[in-house]
Amino acid sequence: MILPTRVFIIIVSVAFIIYIIALVSRRRLLLKYSLLWLTLSLVLCLCAIFPTPIFMLARFLGFETASNFIFVLAIFFLLAILLSLSIIASKQTERINTLMQELALMKKKEEDEHENSGNKDTGE
Repeated sequence: MILPTRVFIIIVSVAFIIYIIALVSRRRLLLKYSLLWLTLSLVLCLCAIFPTPIFMLARFLGFETASNFIFVLAIFFLLAILLSLSIIASKQTERINTLMQELALMKKKEEDEHENSGNKDTGE
């Protein structure tokens, strides 16, 4: 990997880490959801600083070129992020359904109490 490319990757990775930290500090992103992004950025930065292990690992695993190995790793990380987001969306959908049911029960109870108090006022 040539030096300008490595420097560019390091700069972008550090900028992305700073951006993620800024989002967490402004409460636009929860810390537990930012950990995967921070890990990905840190790994990318380390790979740019120390590229030799990537080339050795790619050769060991039988990849023709290191770029193919990097693409496979990128796809794996993206799938992990998508799975994480799918789990979060599923939990939120389940929680929203529970909250909607609880709200409907509370409204029904309130309407019943209102009707019963109306019947008492009219003497029925």
